[in-house]
Amino acid sequence: MVAPFAFAMWLTMANLYFATVITADPFRLALLLVVLETATFAFEVPTGLIADSFSRKWSIVIGYIIWGGGFLVQALVPIYEVTLLSQAIWGLGFTFVSGAPEAWLVDELGQEEASTLFLRGSQIAQVSTLLGIAASTALATLHLALPIALGGAATILLALLLAVIMPEEGFQPAGSMGISFAQLRRTFSATLKMVQGRPVLRSVVLIGLVIGSSVGGFDAMYAPHIVQNFLLPIFEPEIWFGILFAGVTLLTLPLLELARLRLRQRPESRTTGILALFAGGTVLGNLVFIWAPTFYVAALAYCLSQVLRTATKPLFMIWINRHAPSDVRATVISLYWQSNASGQIVFAPLFGALGTLTSLRIALSAASLALLPVIPLYRRHRRNSMEVA
Repeated sequence: MVAPFAFAMWLTMANLYFATVITADPFRLALLLVVLETATFAFEVPTGLIADSFSRKWSIVIGYIIWGGGFLVQALVPIYEVTLLSQAIWGLGFTFVSGAPEAWLVDELGQEEASTLFLRGSQIAQVSTLLGIAASTALATLHLALPIALGGAATILLALLLAVIMPEEGFQPAGSMGISFAQLRRTFSATLKMVQGRPVLRSVVLIGLVIGSSVGGFDAMYAPHIVQNFLLPIFEPEIWFGILFAGVTLLTLPLLELARLRLRQRPESRTTGILALFAGGTVLGNLVFIWAPTFYVAALAYCLSQVLRTATKPLFMIWINRHAPSDVRATVISLYWQSNASGQIVFAPLFGALGTLTSLRIALSAASLALLPVIPLYRRHRRNSMEVA
């Protein structure tokens, strides 16, 4: 509950903060994302190996402390170069956390129960996110940096709490307090061999690359698109960003419940089929958002596309966990995030430069269309699963 609340405090206003306080240039905004994803790329596998070989719990605790520190730096020192550094800091923290909570849950509860709880937990997280959005919106009316600072402080406090109360009984570490680089290398080597031997895990890496190439450019430029290309009615931008994020959260809850019910029968083929459908809907919604003639049409399309994008993550984590053994599960998830970061590092600056040279609408359209190749990847595995069944 605390983690999504704290993250929503930051996320709701972060892109507006960057676009209005730090810089309005699309290319410089894209560079903020590139620094974040470069840190993710550099540290994702090493930190995933630590979670697999040493401790899921302490990987999460360390990650949240670093993560929260990055948010605090952003809020307290609103200078572009310092913000670049803060992106690297919280990107490092993210790599300690990514994959570890999911792997920890499977270890503690077992695969079947954990699969159900992934979706149920996502629904609970959406409620917590909604509260974080409301708090962020209220605080932003006082000062735009305030929710970013408090989101960082809450993340650090969560880490200290988890250090005391979080159990870890189902995990069998590959290493010990004296973990060596050789142990990390063996775990990584085993993971690579497993990925090479399983087509579905190779697809995980490819899907991460494609998704990263799309979301990097979109996330860097959607906020200035809203502020610069539409006349916002009635409310200030801070209020509208809160409304948009709240709309996404509220609509995601019933969609996740519907997906959970649909997965009760033939879960494997249905999972990949739903993922393909969500990807196509995300692209279509993004394009309507980008080219909408009025703000209200754009706002509705944005909410619908981001609902589908948000609901994709827990379904994708279920799919990964079905195919990754426990001893390397966090590392496989880390490989996904590293490939995702690679796509963002390569393509976000290109889309940002395109936005600076042409227009935000053209650059955002190119970034949205870059997501389309994941659809045949999902559908291929859906056909394979149906044939096996």
